[in-house]
Amino acid sequence: MNRQEFIAQHLYKRSLISYLLFPLSLIYGFLQRFRRIIYSNSKYQFKSKIKVISIGNIVSGGSGKTTFTIYLARYLKARGMRVAVSLRGYKGAFESSVELISDRLRINKQAAVAGDEATLLSEKLSGIPVVVGKNRKKAIRLLEDRFPDLDYIILDDSFQHLKVFHDLDILVFHAIGGCGNGFILPAGILRESLSSISQADLVIYNGSHNIPDWLKNQKIPVLTGKYKTDSIRDLSGNRCNIDDLKNHNIALMSAIGLPDSFEQTVKESGITFKKHIRLPDHYHYEDLDKIEMILNSLEDEGINTVLITEKDEVKLRNRLSSDHGILVLKIKFALDLPDRLETYFT
Repeated sequence: MNRQEFIAQHLYKRSLISYLLFPLSLIYGFLQRFRRIIYSNSKYQFKSKIKVISIGNIVSGGSGKTTFTIYLARYLKARGMRVAVSLRGYKGAFESSVELISDRLRINKQAAVAGDEATLLSEKLSGIPVVVGKNRKKAIRLLEDRFPDLDYIILDDSFQHLKVFHDLDILVFHAIGGCGNGFILPAGILRESLSSISQADLVIYNGSHNIPDWLKNQKIPVLTGKYKTDSIRDLSGNRCNIDDLKNHNIALMSAIGLPDSFEQTVKESGITFKKHIRLPDHYHYEDLDKIEMILNSLEDEGINTVLITEKDEVKLRNRLSSDHGILVLKIKFALDLPDRLETYFT
């Protein structure tokens, strides 16, 4: 059983193993509650001169934080607001330091080694400064110094980063993952208890119009939305029509936190596929021989097209000996009722 199969069987569902791990989750949950109590005192928090928006979640794994961060940054820019983005740059070269990887004019060469999410953000957010580094206080100060005219700084994946004061806290959940089995780590996928949702100002529920009871009960405003296919392109950036794929034998390959979400988006685009190669979340594709072996094996099975995510494309770019019929599914997030977002930025 691989890691993703274990998570699906024991953390998204309740099982004997999750119940055995439950006592540890009580300890972890207590520590998280205690930490929130400590940092509820403003004297322990750094407050920026610029308004700070936190985009986060309380589950481990994918929920759509980065995609919504892109949506919100574009939304604010389109309304004439000056915005920048800070993210950790998980497993990137600058995670333990602070680095500006793009500004209002260009993407810096450092973006290529800043991590998949950081590279993706810098490419998607033209004209919007992006800084990476897990020390959010230093990241904010860098942005304050370089761009003092900013209206907002968006912190991607920052709900648990309590050392910085958030003017607005937005949580993102995905309908497929939900809250898992309802247990806190390590017995479930929750980073902290569902009651912590009450600390947020707004919830984005990604993937369904139907809001579940566990979220309704928190009595927090909820906006719904979903991923939509923006385009399909080859590794050279050339656009492909979906209709042209109808006679293709297609497989999916991904290394993301919620691979079922990728499958759902592909199906909703009208694309059928034969199998899905699921790699661990944030897999760096360092073992290219292994990847080439997987792709060659798919070709032997008659697969002539492999569809991947944008995060995977960032890590595979210019590294394979052949394109192996790889296409990239480019997506965007869209709110069902975007006008309701205006009340938070007026």
